[in-house]
Amino acid sequence: MNPTGSILLVNDEPAFLETYRTILATEGYSVDAVTDGPSALAKLEQPRWDLVLLDRKLQGRYGPDTGLDLIQSIRQRAPEAKVILVTGVADSDSVNRAFAAGAYDYLEKNAYFEAILKVKVRHALEAARERRMAALANGKREETIRELWHGVRTERDPSIKGALLEDLVALLFKSIPGFERTQTNRKSLDEEIDIVIPNESTDPFWLQAHSQYILGECKNWSKSVERKELDVFLKKIERRYGRCRLGFFISIGGFAKGFESGLAAERAGEVLVVALDAARLDELVQARDRNAKLKELHARALMASAKDSE
Repeated sequence: MNPTGSILLVNDEPAFLETYRTILATEGYSVDAVTDGPSALAKLEQPRWDLVLLDRKLQGRYGPDTGLDLIQSIRQRAPEAKVILVTGVADSDSVNRAFAAGAYDYLEKNAYFEAILKVKVRHALEAARERRMAALANGKREETIRELWHGVRTERDPSIKGALLEDLVALLFKSIPGFERTQTNRKSLDEEIDIVIPNESTDPFWLQAHSQYILGECKNWSKSVERKELDVFLKKIERRYGRCRLGFFISIGGFAKGFESGLAAERAGEVLVVALDAARLDELVQARDRNAKLKELHARALMASAKDSE
């Protein structure tokens, strides 16, 4: 499983394909390419695609609007894959036809192409990932959790490892009643939040947390996380208009003494941050009753003292 997304490029311009590969490969995506419609449909027989970047005209070699004509067939062949139509001119007629045929979005080839490509690809893959994770049945979900945990511990590519960790943490929270609408990788103009958990639990324990939203921060670093990262995370929590008072900070490389003493120093405030290193995350992965285990980890953090961080 490739959590960062599998992308199929459909374009018959070699120079443009090279541009795609240069941009997308550095983002950690798995990328393959074909130059015509029949080859694209053949590739889509393999049930592994998350996104198709489809050129509108394919230089007109197979008809004036080949890309537009292909969208419906692509959606029938790979209904789980998102389709982004790439066009030289985004006229309203073409855009409307693309959406009517089932396209997820469109992308115009202009001076801002590279920046907009990255954003639109990320949004499409996040949507595909959320839909895929939401559809997991309980048995498959537990298998996927263990696959993700194995990947987090063995993957060497930092971008892939980070995406694996976010997927793992999101799926762990989704497995707990009341946290099913957990979302990953929320971005705005001035900040990025790895995990957002709407607290819809009816469990008195989580109701008493007085946190309408719970935030998660994921670090896949091999080194320990320092105090300054805690300060950044606390700011993210504090900026939620008083609707968030609880956060989970997950660090595979553990936490430096400054981080732990920082947690102790924050005990006078209304915000609680639960720090989970690799060992505690493993406890959560292996737990048969994940809700009970999360409560236990919460209680440990709540009752920790400054002496514990020395």
